[in-house]
Formats: sequence, C-alpha cells, structure tokens
Amino acid sequence: MCGIAGIYERNGHRVSLELVETMGKTMTHRGPDNFGFLCFNERVGLSHNRLSFLDLSPAANQPFKNQNYVLVYNGEIYNFRQIRERLVNEYNVRFETESDTEVLFYSLIHDGIENCLKQLRGMFAFAFYDGIKDELWLARDRLGIKPLYYYQNGEKFYWSSEIKSLAQTLNLKPDPVKTLFSINGIGEVSNEYTLFNDVLPVKPGSYLKVTSENSKPREFFYYKIPDDFEPELYRELEKRSSTEILAEFERLMTDSIESMLISDVPVGAFVSGGVDSSLISAIANKSYPNLKLFTANILGEFSEFEDAKAVSEHLGTELFDYKFQPEQMLSDWAEVTYFYECPIIIHTNAIPFSNIARLARDTNVKAVLTGEGSDELFLGYPRLLADQYKWLAALPVTAVKSFYRLVPKLEDYLFPKSKQTAVEFAGQLVQQFSAAHRETEMREKFTFLSGAEREKQLLTIKMLGDHLVGLLHRNDRMGMMASIEARFPFLNEDLVKFAINLPSKHKIGRSMRFHNYKHPFLIDKWVVRKTAEKYLPKSLANKKKNGFPMSGHKFVKVKDGFFKNGWVSENLALSDKKQEFMLESQNPYFIAKLASTEIFGRIYGLGETLENVKNHVLRHTEMISRSFIGAAIISLAETAPQIL
Repeated sequence: MCGIAGIYERNGHRVSLELVETMGKTMTHRGPDNFGFLCFNERVGLSHNRLSFLDLSPAANQPFKNQNYVLVYNGEIYNFRQIRERLVNEYNVRFETESDTEVLFYSLIHDGIENCLKQLRGMFAFAFYDGIKDELWLARDRLGIKPLYYYQNGEKFYWSSEIKSLAQTLNLKPDPVKTLFSINGIGEVSNEYTLFNDVLPVKPGSYLKVTSENSKPREFFYYKIPDDFEPELYRELEKRSSTEILAEFERLMTDSIESMLISDVPVGAFVSGGVDSSLISAIANKSYPNLKLFTANILGEFSEFEDAKAVSEHLGTELFDYKFQPEQMLSDWAEVTYFYECPIIIHTNAIPFSNIARLARDTNVKAVLTGEGSDELFLGYPRLLADQYKWLAALPVTAVKSFYRLVPKLEDYLFPKSKQTAVEFAGQLVQQFSAAHRETEMREKFTFLSGAEREKQLLTIKMLGDHLVGLLHRNDRMGMMASIEARFPFLNEDLVKFAINLPSKHKIGRSMRFHNYKHPFLIDKWVVRKTAEKYLPKSLANKKKNGFPMSGHKFVKVKDGFFKNGWVSENLALSDKKQEFMLESQNPYFIAKLASTEIFGRIYGLGETLENVKNHVLRHTEMISRSFIGAAIISLAETAPQIL
C-alpha cells in the first residue's frame, strides 16, 4: 500500500526534518499518490508515501495525527469496518474519513496496542507515537507480509519500509560475511536479520516499544505461527468428512477473497495457469466480473501461457501478458537487484515478476490477488510428498550399510552419522541458527501426534516460517517497484488457522492414477484441487506445479572481467589470475549465483550507479542454450580430477 519512514530522537534534540524527507523520497515507488512528512513534538519525524485504495480524498493522507498522537501505516486492514462500528458504539468516536488508517489510529488510542493488534485482520506495518507518554510503537502483521526495518545509532532510532531508505540516507554498507554466504539464498528468507549489520526487521507477529528511558527497544510478540495449532480443533477436523472439509475450505476461501476485493480502485489478479491463482480468479470473478488477469509469458520452453489463457477463456475475462525474453534477465538484473535489496539467488523469477507488475500498473490496476501461501499451507511442493518415498529409494544404500555394519568402524568411516557439512554449519551460524531454534520450539506443540503425522503437520508451520518469507519478500519488492500491491487470499488469518490444524489426510490425497512422477499416486493440495474442480476444467484443477520456471542462473555464462575491480574481488582479495581460474574450472551455476552477489555488492557496497552496473552485466555475461549447459557439465567433469 505505502512506504513509511521516520526518526525518533531519544536525547531530546530536535529531529532533522530534512533527513526524514530524504528517507521518504527514496521510496516514492511505494506510494506515488501522495508524499507527506512532518515533525511531531520536535523529537519525532515521520514520512509517508501513499498508494491510495480506500477514501482517495486528501483527508486520508498520512502522517495521520491529532494533538497527542501520530501514525504512519502501510497495509490493508480487511475487517476495519467491523472495528469502526465497535469504536463508534463503545467510545463514541466520530470518524471524518472512510479509510482504514483512521480506524487503526483510534483503535490504538482506545484499545491499546496489544488489544488492537490481536483484533486486526490483514497485512500491515506501522509506527505510532504517543506524545503524552513519549512512546514510539512499531508493529508488523502476523506473517510479515508487509516489511518494516529499524536501525539505532546512539540515541537516534530510525525505521523504514525498505532497507535502501536507511542504507542510502545513513551510508550503511552490507556485511561482507553475510553477503557472501547469501549465495545460498539466506538473504531472501530471514525475518530475523538483514545483510546490513545493525539493520534489523521488526519480526512478524511482534511489536517494539521505543522510549527515551531504555537504550534498546523492547520486543513483544502478540502472535507466533505455532499459536494457531489447537489439539481440540485438530481432532474436530479429523472427525469431519471430506465433504464437510471441502465446504469449510470453500467458505473460508470465498470470504477471504471477497474481503480483499474491497477497494475504491481497480483490482486484478496474477495468474500462472496453476491451480492456486486460477481458483482465486474463478471465485473472485463471481462477485467482481471485471477482474483483469495478468501473466508473465516466459517465451521458450518454460512458457505456461496456454494454461493462463485457458483460465481467461474459461472465465471470460481479459488476459494481459508480458512477453519475457530470456535475455531480459541480463538487462533487468541490476535494477531488480536494487529494489530486491539482496542478491537474487532463489527467486530469479523476481525479474519477470517485476515486468508483469509494471504491466498491471499500466492498465490502471493498483492491487492484485496472488496465489502465494497455498503450497506452504496445503503441502504443494513436490519434494514434500516425495520424501514419503525416501525409504524405497534408499533400499540399496540400506542393504549396503547392513553389510558394512559387521565392521562398525568401517561403517562410520564410509557413512558418517553427521550429514552436516562445515559449509552448512557456517551458513547456519551466519543465520544465528534461527531455523533450527524455531523448529525446536514448534515440536513442543505436536507431542500428542504420532511420529509420521507430527512430521507432516510440522511441515506446514516450517514452510510458513521459512519458504514463505522469500515469496513475500519477492512480491512486496517487485510489486512496489511498480507501485502495485499484492494481496494474498490464502494467508487470511482464519484460513491459515484452518490449514495449520487440518490433518494431513486432507492435504495429501491418494489416487490409483500416476498423478505426478515426483510423487506417484499421491495428490498434493488435495483440498485445493478438489475445490478447484467445481470452478475450473479438470486439466487446470489437476495441473502439476511448475513453480514459475524461467531461464535463470543455469543459463547464464559469466565471462572474463566480470569480477575485476568489483565487490567480490575486493572483499576476497581475488587476483585477476584467480578469477580467470575460477571461471575456467568451477561450476558455472555457482559462478552465476556469485554474479548475483557481485551485482548487489557493486550497488550497495561500492555505490555504483544502476546504469554502470547494468552495462557491466551486459558486457560480461550472456545467456546460453541447454545444449551448451550439457557440454559444460561434461567438460567440467573431465577436468575435475586435474583441479583436485
């Protein structure tokens, strides 16, 4: 929806309004409809970039204030009308706008932050200053859909929707160790740290209290994902028939979609032809018949355009497609990295995503429905189901191990019990062991379940806390890059709770047919696919997951000179000769990932202009064909012994 930023001077000095303005203006893309900034009580400065959806009048502009309080807020509160009605009845609040901003403002004043947050349904991040108590509150929604970061330098406390606002204004540089380890994708999937030292995210489901009395902000959690798991609800859902489960899912899904269609500006939907986005579009189309559909047509072997077109034709709605050439990865790589705020490792499809966001904006659509969250909630990733066949695939190894078990020392030598490598350990160390620590906390919730069922139920919570983070990061940055807001019907609070407590038998179906070679006879996202059969042709309802494929790092050839005088060579003291050796002898796929790190380092570490970095990429990289990749792998295999 918007971009927020601000400064809190804890030493009583007057805040620099010029600095507040500079921070805000780095995020014009997040809200081009209005920019406002002000100084409140001299010690607090706030800015707001508005992307307007409800009450388009200037009365709903931010910062939103009265003589004692001030608020800057980013997001959408879908149940704001119910909260508004209660505030009128209980506190006789007189509202002057039709916006959810004013509802949040008065709820914080009258309900207090804890009670306010617990009743909110939606996606949000905000900063609220209480001038009477001299307290600043920062908060973020339950799953971290909307971003919010903070940085403290002595008595000065800063916050912003995007890291670049802090990094550029305060001349902050990325940490070399974290950035180099981000070649494994850790920069995209953390809600606990960033690649910039001392720039931290407000964690999902939490809020911070900042005062002049305490040297550090105090952190409180009003929600954690495992909180949604209730043994009584699980047992209740376990007793229900498939028909009842399907009816409940459809009701929750419909309610969620309808709440997210509330807007005073046009809403569209991103579709891939996959079951999740197709189902959302089909349900939305019933109550919003002018829904526009948008898809990225990845030209070549990865194109899913025909499936997206089939959805459009079935619904009788207009489809807009962006034709993405493989070579555009190179031309758009630098600009997308700037908005992405970390090396593009996991989601190279962020690049075509940015282009369909621009396409939507060009057609005057400002908000889009997307299908993210379904795979995490209902076990839609093929590898999650394929794990059930690991015992079968491992039979030959198991047989060999039983033979070597006759000589225990030989078995331990050939098959060490610890599967963790030193590199994996170092990667977890950089991440502060956050994922492993979360999993330990989660397991305590599921002790009453059998081993196999416990592991399946844990998968949903683990995926929400890890994999979903990267998808939300991609959708926010790439959508906001084009001033487009993404909305997530699958992440409605009631639907999330339903999915977390739903027994795995309703997530993983069984079939006598060879549904997918990765998990034969098992149907992923059973409840989603079965519901989709009511709205879509069976070919679309049962389409295999492809995961937004494109010609990514595997198709990039990095040429001589790419790393010369760059960020990687500077931080690793990598000579020109060693760079040449690396390009000739090492895995091209890893080198292309390192190139993503180099691009990020040049922009945020060395401060090079986007135009210079873009030209550097175009001069020193090229896209290659699948046949070239095969030849490169053979060549690498032949030279490997000599390298070692």
